[in-house]
Amino acid sequence: MDTVTEVLPLVDGFAAEADAKGVLPASLVDALLAAGCFRLAAPARHGGSAVPLPELLGVLEALATADGSTAWVVGQAALSQLIIDCAPEATVAELYAAGPDLLAAGAVAPKGRATAVTGGRRVKGRWPFVTGCERAQWFYVNCVLVRDRSVELGPDGGPLTRIVLLPRHEIEIADTWQVLGLRATGSHDVAVAGAVCQEPRMITMDPTDPATARARTRIAESSLLIAAVVVGIAAAALGYDRELATGGKRPALSRTSLASSTVFHDQLGEAHTELLAARALLYRQAEASAARERAGLPATARDRAELRACATKIIATASGVVGTAHRLAGGSSVYDSSPMQRRVRDAHTATQHFVAARDSYSAFGAALLTADPGA
Repeated sequence: MDTVTEVLPLVDGFAAEADAKGVLPASLVDALLAAGCFRLAAPARHGGSAVPLPELLGVLEALATADGSTAWVVGQAALSQLIIDCAPEATVAELYAAGPDLLAAGAVAPKGRATAVTGGRRVKGRWPFVTGCERAQWFYVNCVLVRDRSVELGPDGGPLTRIVLLPRHEIEIADTWQVLGLRATGSHDVAVAGAVCQEPRMITMDPTDPATARARTRIAESSLLIAAVVVGIAAAALGYDRELATGGKRPALSRTSLASSTVFHDQLGEAHTELLAARALLYRQAEASAARERAGLPATARDRAELRACATKIIATASGVVGTAHRLAGGSSVYDSSPMQRRVRDAHTATQHFVAARDSYSAFGAALLTADPGA
């Protein structure tokens, strides 16, 4: 964390340029690599830091106070490493052969098809929102399984899926990331035109396979990675308001400075309290996940539903705090030169991620009514 703190001024200094160009500058990526930001979730047995989830979230929150896009890229790189670690050990060792700073990217939405062929599965599909794809060396993509032109079904009658691991040369990147916020994440679409993936480079998502429980747990925990970024953005937005107030800002046509305004005091205090609540929920969920990890227990279906529902609430609360901070900052915050403007765009873009959708509440509610919490 000390090393990450040292790199924060550099992240902050590059934030506006990265946002304008839509990509993190190479020199910033090099600095993040040197700080160990791209080995946070790499397994210790392959030289990685393998930091516990609460500490990982702390790093992401800190980075997000300087720049949301940078924190998002680092978080999604960590998620890639968590998912890759669910593959067969020989494959994990192959991917980490060059060292723990593995730059990988991918998507968990099953947007592709993996058709059974001699020697493995032929993969075709297109996946959106693949953060960091331009610098990734390996990709993970989720596919529906197909055999003899029919979708393979699981015990519950739903389609079976599998995460396949593919090297960069088998991936086509489509330049699609022209967006409202998180512009420097480079979350373009990627496509695969028919690469054959062999069985050892696949992560099963079959409910009867123990490896599936690990992968599903990692995917559920990924919602907390996103929530941590929004919490960090909100903290920075409120910090900006405090700087304005202590710097003597006086709203137009007002006789009272922000620092002397009881209305400003009330709204700033409420917003900060909401952020404290969101942060407390974030780390409570992270500690619970870490405790299960230490005990060697995979998350149950109810645990995963709770993680996603809590992440949805954290993201909604923290993004609301950013909205309040933006309003309190006044007219100067609408300019491109204001870091508040970028933070508003980044926070509200994050709310459009599927982990922030309201259906996580209904899924959690249904799980609470299930007789078997592990079902």
